[in-house]
Amino acid sequence: MKIKKFEAETLQGALAKVKKDFGPNAVILQTKRFKKGSFLGLFGKEMTEVTAGIDINIERQSQQQSSIQQDSFIKNMSSQPTADYIKPSEIFDKYNKIEDLTLKNEVLLRELNEGKILVNPSFKPLKDGVIASPVSLKNGMGKIQKLLINNGVEENLVYRTLQNLNSQLNEQQINNKSFLEHYLYDYIAELIQVSGPIKVQKGTVKVIAFIGATGVGKTTTIAKLAAKLSLMEGHSVVMVSADTYRIAADMQLKKYGEIMGIPVEIVLTPLDFKKVINKHIDKDIILFDTAGRSPRNRQHLTELKNFLEAYSPIEVHLVMSAVTKYYDALSIINNFGLVPIHRILFTKLDETKNYGLLLNLSVNTGGIPISYLSTGQTVPDDIEVANSKTISRLVVKGDFETWIKLKD
Repeated sequence: MKIKKFEAETLQGALAKVKKDFGPNAVILQTKRFKKGSFLGLFGKEMTEVTAGIDINIERQSQQQSSIQQDSFIKNMSSQPTADYIKPSEIFDKYNKIEDLTLKNEVLLRELNEGKILVNPSFKPLKDGVIASPVSLKNGMGKIQKLLINNGVEENLVYRTLQNLNSQLNEQQINNKSFLEHYLYDYIAELIQVSGPIKVQKGTVKVIAFIGATGVGKTTTIAKLAAKLSLMEGHSVVMVSADTYRIAADMQLKKYGEIMGIPVEIVLTPLDFKKVINKHIDKDIILFDTAGRSPRNRQHLTELKNFLEAYSPIEVHLVMSAVTKYYDALSIINNFGLVPIHRILFTKLDETKNYGLLLNLSVNTGGIPISYLSTGQTVPDDIEVANSKTISRLVVKGDFETWIKLKD
């Protein structure tokens, strides 16, 4: 595989360079933001760096067919993170398409098997959820594979995890249940990116928007956060709703506001939203409840984008149900990528026993951190600041009930 780094001022510009050099069969391996020409991290120009790769054989074919494929865009946009990948602060603001590479990157698997990429040990590709004829696979690794797949971890990530654990542990450690469980907790926790709680700077209003598909629980989630931030932490909070599509959605937020003594504003246009922010500029936090949008409706997403451009900066949390299928989740992130996504907030953790999605997205979205976990319908109790070790335990054991009891 031929690997090269491309730099540009924007992600779109870097991808254009990838397209020009590697064509439509390029694989995006890593994306990061950095400051070029800076002194001690200051005064530099912010740039985007994209690391891309292409199979040498495919590259030769592409060169022969370049005139035919001139208008094609990069089809493979899902990261193949390595153990030392760098978290970009934001990568989903300007691009057209992302496609998951799970079970599709035959080039990488072939090179692993042929020894072109130095990995110890090497494995055969996954087939029907089982590793076929593994080379130097230590006794006991099969149970780790089964555990991760059963808990919803996507196959390519399972493959890389087995690859690393097999090289790091001996058979005695692998077959020591207590040791392996805690080692796996720590290993997975290192992969999960979390943002910590909402941070407030006194004297500066913080505007936070919650976006997502219809029915994921944005309104209830905002009410929980408002209660915690206002009643428990003492911050001045305002709730704003632009959800006039659902029947009585704004009334639901107003009811919560009346009960908690928190102001609620209803806005119909981006200009209304800007006026409301200026009206409450002396507050600590403004929580913005956007209307639930279909991630496939371009017009609705454009309307959402216009709201989010009414004020800057706005911290955007994508609210996603934990029961969402992995490929659907990637599609949602891709389509909502029309607007910047700074955090992912998971809801409905009480409605599933498979939590692999949380790990999958933390690894395969370029490092978008997880902010909060919503665990039920009760306001304000059923929401927690995301913790990497908690998520790791849920991914490995799926024991939601045990976690809730320990939390209480």
